Amino acid sequence: MKKQSRSEARRAAFTQIFQMNMHKDDMSVIMDELLAAIPECEDNLGYIKSTVDGVRSHEEELEEIISANLRSGWTLSRISKASLAILKLAVYEMKYSEDVPPRVAINEAVELAKQYGADDDAKFVNGLLGSVYKTLEK
Repeated sequence: MKKQSRSEARRAAFTQIFQMNMHKDDMSVIMDELLAAIPECEDNLGYIKSTVDGVRSHEEELEEIISANLRSGWTLSRISKASLAILKLAVYEMKYSEDVPPRVAINEAVELAKQYGADDDAKFVNGLLGSVYKTLEK
């Protein structure tokens, strides 16, 4: 079995965050399903679990940060579920993951948006996270 990259682990964390928002299921069940589907996630289980738990415990704050950086007239409900999960993951990493440089979090989020979002999602995610990055730098 090949070793899982951090990008692959981040993708797995994204799927968990996305599911968490859709189902509010017992996270241990979702985590077990993830491991059954992608056994190599075992390599990065610490990262995946701490990231998903971190997003969950800081969810309100992450949503406030995202909301504060939306263009006037926009609300969280206007953002696709996939993009919102990607944004929460990236903002969490930018603010709380000391081993993830903010630019890496942004680049990885843009890649996830290209893969899982609609046509303009990558551009939207990039712009919003650029704005978040500027506010977090202050």
